[in-house]
Amino acid sequence: MARGRRKKAVKADELALGGTRPPVGVTVGEFVDEYASAAKLDVVEGRDGLDRKIRGAEINRPGLALAGFFGRFAHKQIQIIGQTELSYLKTLTEERRVEVFTKLFSYSGIPCIIVARNRKPPGALLVKARTKKVPVLVSKLRTTELIALTSDYLREKFAPQVKFHGNLLDVYGLGVLLLGEATTGKSECALDLIMRGHKMVADDIVFVKRKFGEELIGEGSPFIHDHMEIRGLGILNVSRLFGVRAVLERKNVDIIMKIEMHDPDKEYDRTGLDVTAADVLGVDVPLITIPVVPGKNVSTIVEVAAMNTLLKRRGYDSAREFNEALMRGMENE
Repeated sequence: MARGRRKKAVKADELALGGTRPPVGVTVGEFVDEYASAAKLDVVEGRDGLDRKIRGAEINRPGLALAGFFGRFAHKQIQIIGQTELSYLKTLTEERRVEVFTKLFSYSGIPCIIVARNRKPPGALLVKARTKKVPVLVSKLRTTELIALTSDYLREKFAPQVKFHGNLLDVYGLGVLLLGEATTGKSECALDLIMRGHKMVADDIVFVKRKFGEELIGEGSPFIHDHMEIRGLGILNVSRLFGVRAVLERKNVDIIMKIEMHDPDKEYDRTGLDVTAADVLGVDVPLITIPVVPGKNVSTIVEVAAMNTLLKRRGYDSAREFNEALMRGMENE
């Protein structure tokens, strides 16, 4: 045996369908429809501008702009006006407020303005917003809560995403993504794991997003959630067959297991010392290739791989321990 070495990471594009999908914009109208209930939002002006695009996950508090400094004004971001900005505006004359908002709305690309704490927006703001067709929203939330929730929503919307043809399951608390060709038995393996008490997240199509640093979250299509296809049986409703505890809406992706028909000319890992990783949106995920032959119990291998990964996370690596013991024995001879 040789000491373990890290192989070059496999790019996700080699495993995925269609490669990485870049973040796309969301309209203010879609933002309101999806987010109004959580953020307690009302549209008070600018309904004609609900088709404006939000093109990034960042938000801006225009305090410096309202004070007259526009040198670094992030005008293409959602603008949130809180108690501090409103208190400052009250110190200005009406003429000065008109000047400030005239300057602010001279910048094109403002998606919308949100006023926090259920406060009434200044009249000069509403007039200029109406002229420029910029939506003005009012939220009942406090400013800090509004910023936190809005940031979470936008990060979700603009998270980079990649699509896989496979199955995602929760196995012993770990997210296991099964990949492979259509005839390798991924769904049958997933069904067997569900019958053993594990949980299904997605069947056939798995969308994986990168969120919060190096966290990868996988989920299925909302159109086929809770369902899976088994050749010969057809479409099955997993939650109805096995109960609601058998399904999850989303799960972290902790391991990728690629199932393929056994190739006698291909060398497969037999020691566990060589670590292969899949580069998914810039995050390395352990990649295990399982060669399939008739009679092989893939479900058991998936379970053992999950348990072995849990042991490694706790600092125990059986392959490395065996190799080190072997090396010490050879050195003592």
